[in-house]
Amino acid sequence: MLNHFEFIKNKLLTLGFDTNVLNRYSEHHRFYHTLKHLYQLIDDLNLVNEFNKELFLAVIYHDAVYFPWENNNEEKSADLFKEEAIKSTLTASEIEMVANIIIDTKSHKPSNQLSKKFITADLAIFEKPIHDLITYELEIFKEFQFVDYKIYLNKRIELLKKHNISGKLNEFIAYVENRKPLIAVFCGSFNPFHKGHFNILCKAEKIFEKVIIAFGRNPEKDTRSWQTPLTIKNRQQEEYNGLLTDFISSLEYDVVIVRGLRNSTDFQYEQNQYRYIQELMPQIKIINIFCDKEFEHISSSGIRTLEKFDKHQHYLLA
Repeated sequence: MLNHFEFIKNKLLTLGFDTNVLNRYSEHHRFYHTLKHLYQLIDDLNLVNEFNKELFLAVIYHDAVYFPWENNNEEKSADLFKEEAIKSTLTASEIEMVANIIIDTKSHKPSNQLSKKFITADLAIFEKPIHDLITYELEIFKEFQFVDYKIYLNKRIELLKKHNISGKLNEFIAYVENRKPLIAVFCGSFNPFHKGHFNILCKAEKIFEKVIIAFGRNPEKDTRSWQTPLTIKNRQQEEYNGLLTDFISSLEYDVVIVRGLRNSTDFQYEQNQYRYIQELMPQIKIINIFCDKEFEHISSSGIRTLEKFDKHQHYLLA
């Protein structure tokens, strides 16, 4: 991997580009569209031995802007490339060629021969063995975790069938259709969602493939007035009124409830709540996760009090 990285850095510098673009591929919401994906494209296009600068730059910039919840990533990636190419050694026609290749990845319809070669490499994942496809599916699932599973599954099957021209993906499609991902629901009033909550969320995500953040309306607490932090924007967020068990039933797929604990007082409260939930929904599964010691004193009510004195920012997520 180091050889690939050094190869990319050296080529970018030779062509007059900044290497900061590579930092984008380490963004926290990326699981498939990472540097590993770039390395695979470089290998599939044989760019180490047969270097082509237009294809190389298309590899580096085609996913430079990547937010799965947006629909203009390709356009923004092309714009970023053209902006950074101004100071490079490329001619105007070469810049336009690379930008066109990037735009073509939106529809996967090539506008020229270089673009066709690039798109073939970009879609080469569908030609991989089943174990590689399974890894790919898990990574894509994580990137689109902000989408409800029912919607994700329908759209995913639709896309895979579109690329299943030769029937090679039949086994993989059957796997995706029948897979039962481990999904949890992290519920609370979260007014606001703070660093302690995030600590619990991160721990839960090491256990589950996906954790839905469910903002519940607690009639005994103030109405939620705080904006949700950008840090959790790539997770599925839902709001519900009424009983948690009714919300769980509305999902129509199996989930586990995650509850965060700070101390023994929280545990006693949660134990009592668990008995009610168990009576309403006997089949439900609940796990309790203790936060790390450094967060055990943080509470939403405490933050709301500190906010009155402008001393609350330290406890909030960006």
